[in-house]
Parts: sequence; structure tokens; C-alpha cells
Amino acid sequence: MIFERYILRNYIGPFVFSMAVITFVFIMDFILRYIDLFLGKGVKFHIVLQAFALSLGHMFALIIPMAVLPATLMTYGNLTSENEITAMRACGYSTYRMIVPGVVAGTLMALGLVFYNNHVLPESNHRLMNLLIDIQRKQPTMELNPNRFIDDVQGYTLYFQEKNDRTGEIADVQIFKRAENGGLPTTIVAETGRLKMLEDQNVLQVDLNNGEIHELPVAEDRGTYRKTTFKEYTLNIKDVDRTLQRSEREYRGDREMSVRMMQDKIQEIRTDLALSRQEVIRLAKDAVDETFSLLHRDSRHKKWSSSQPDTSSAAAFNQRQPQTRIIARPGQGTRAGVPLATRGEFLARQRIETEIGKRESFEKQIRRYQVEIQKKYSIPFACIIFVLVGAPLAIRMGRSGMNMTIGLSILFFLVYYVGLIGGEKLADRGFVNPFLAMWAPNLIFGGLSIYLLRKAAREQAVADWTWLSVLRSLFRRHATANSR
Repeated sequence: MIFERYILRNYIGPFVFSMAVITFVFIMDFILRYIDLFLGKGVKFHIVLQAFALSLGHMFALIIPMAVLPATLMTYGNLTSENEITAMRACGYSTYRMIVPGVVAGTLMALGLVFYNNHVLPESNHRLMNLLIDIQRKQPTMELNPNRFIDDVQGYTLYFQEKNDRTGEIADVQIFKRAENGGLPTTIVAETGRLKMLEDQNVLQVDLNNGEIHELPVAEDRGTYRKTTFKEYTLNIKDVDRTLQRSEREYRGDREMSVRMMQDKIQEIRTDLALSRQEVIRLAKDAVDETFSLLHRDSRHKKWSSSQPDTSSAAAFNQRQPQTRIIARPGQGTRAGVPLATRGEFLARQRIETEIGKRESFEKQIRRYQVEIQKKYSIPFACIIFVLVGAPLAIRMGRSGMNMTIGLSILFFLVYYVGLIGGEKLADRGFVNPFLAMWAPNLIFGGLSIYLLRKAAREQAVADWTWLSVLRSLFRRHATANSR
């Protein structure tokens, strides 16, 4: 037990360091992604902190598996460089025994992530999405700067040449009040003024001095014009609400649901899918029955007689009875030799095509939920896979191959997540089974880990680099020949 505790104690430092570095990268990505939204909407600092805290939910779901691989490489690489791996082997510990503590730690992290992905992550994603939607709905902060037209106020356009930021005094003011009926705006000009924001009433108060008001009272009567001069005039612009209105959204996307929620949703969709399938069968059966009914003489006579003119009277001779409407089959046109369909047949075909489209939509939704369910388990399982891949690499390469090991680990990680994203896209489109798509990277790297473990246990080189030396010598000879 002392042996296992020693290895796990060496794991803590590299894991915390890896978590810190990767978290910093994710934080920078978050800042660059949402900085324009926060600044443009004038979001207060505590709201930004709240959004950042909620965004850590989906970050940690990826950061923890990502931190396992470099932590494993650093831990076993340090043990190898200090010759502690050699000492452990001399004490009778096999390579598999050395990796067991890392596998146990990876398993515990995987189990914790499964619980986290099902209970914590959906709620944090849901609250983050609600907050971002509320921020996007928020009215932008008014930048009351001089020498620019300000259109952020609903129904008004403001312009002034000078402004004292400390007192709010403005000079050479022009205010255009847009007409509701689309007519010419009312123009207010003044020599000086003062801006004051009444936060509790959501009112922008503009006190104007020595100015004029130019307006057309009736938009239809262009001959009517009114000019009003004033020494003091106060304009109150209402509903200048710059506060964030919070709301609760009931709808949840696939990443805002737990496994149980998605399973219940899949069951509902399958019920709708079964109803749609029954509707298609019913429509097709009715169409087939109507077609085969024409095989009977009485049915043909009844159907065709309804479309023939009634010659029993002179009035009927001049006025035909309504005939059965016929239209071209969809996409066929009215060329010679093209079969025609009755209106009932055409409508039945349209309804069948609509139901088939609904079924395809239902199946796509089911696949998306199934992919998300598998993802909640496959990504945590990567903690174990990265330990099994990283430990033998670090043991065999040690200090001399540490740079190459880190490069290979980055390559492995990129390949893993590219495969995960690609598999998700293929599964959503129905090309690959959702289980296979989400677990294929784990299966591939699991097979690679078995190969690396066998090499490390037999103290063999992880890879044969002799071909690299052959290529290097060939290039050296070619360069020597060209220099001559």
C-alpha cells in the first residue's frame, strides 16, 4: 500500500499543474468568445462572473480527461528519469503493478465524471444558456458620446457636439423624434442642455436651454408646419431600461439533459414514430383499396358514371355534372403519355410523404439523444485510456524521450477528439451507430495501450527508429553529393 500511495502522491502535482494550464486556455477561449457580447450589452461585473462560473461546468467535463494524459506522462517520466522505476523493478514490482495506481485514480475520476455529467453538467448548461439568452435580449448600453448620432434610444436619435462627462452638460444639441406613422420626424435643437439618467424610473431626462421645436402636426397635410421656441424645455425619454431581465426557460437541449431525461425523451419520440408509421400504413391501405376496388364492375360503373354527363333532361344536357378533377403526378408535368392521378390520390401521396418526412426527423432526434448519452460515458472513460497510453510511453522513453513523448501525447489527444467529433457528426447523420461512433476512439486507443503495455513490460523499445536513421543517412549523402 505504501508503494501505491507513493505513486499517487507523485500524481497530485502534475495533475494540478495540467489542470491549471488547460483551464487557463479554456478561460481565454471563453473571454475571446463572449467579450464582445458582455461589452456591447453593458453587462455588470457580477453577471460576467456568474456566466464564467456556469461555463466552468462544461469546461471541467473536458479539462479533467485532458489533464490526465500530461499528468501521467510527467509522473511516470519523472519516476523513470530519477531511476525509481529501475529501483521498483529491482524490488520485484512489475510494470503492470506500477501502472495500477494510475489506473485506479483514472477509474475514480471516470466514475466521478459520470455522476458529474448526469447531475451537475445538465443544470449548469441549462442555467448558462438561460443567462446568455437573457444577456442577448438586454438592451445595449447607451454610449452618450459627442459628435455621433445615438440611435440606442427607442424612438429618438440624439446628437450633440460637446459633452462634459463630469456634469453631463451638452452643447449644440439636435434631437430627432421619429414619427409613429412613418412621417417626418420632429426636430428639437438647442444651444445647451444637460443629461441625467433616472435609473429607478428608467428615464433619460434631457434638460434643454434656448432652442426650437420644428414639427409637422399632421403628416398627410404637408402645408401645416409649427415652430416653437423655448428658453427651458425638459424632454423625458421613457423605457430606457438597461437592467438585465432574468427569465426561466423550460425547454432543454440535449446537452442540458441527464441520461434519464434523454431516455424519457427518446421513448416519447418513439411513441410519435409508431403513430406516424400507423398513419402511413393507413393512408397507403386506403389508396390501395381504392385502386383495387376498380377491379369490380359495379365500382367502376359507379365511379365513372359520376363523371359522365346526365342526358336525362335538356337542362342536364347543357350543364354537365362536376367531373372528378385530375392533376399531373408530382414532378411529371402534363406531357403526352404521362399518367394522371385523381385529386384524392395526389393528396394521399402528399400526406404519406409528409409522414415520411416526420419519421426521418424523429429518427434524427433519437440518434442525437443516443449520441449524447454515449458521450456522457465515453469521455469519462478516456481517463482510464489516457493512463494506459501515457504510462508505458513515459516508462520506456524516460528523460531522453520526454519531448517526443509530450509531442506524441498532444498528437494522441488531437486524434482522439477529432475522432470523437467526427464520429458524432457521422452518427447524427445516420452513417454510424451512436455507440460505435462514441466509443471508437476509446477502442482504438485501448488497443494501442495494450501494445504499449506489452512493450513496456518486456522492456522493449516502443517503436523501431532504425528507418529514421537510414533516411537521415540518405539525405546526408545526397546533400554531400550536391555540394560537390
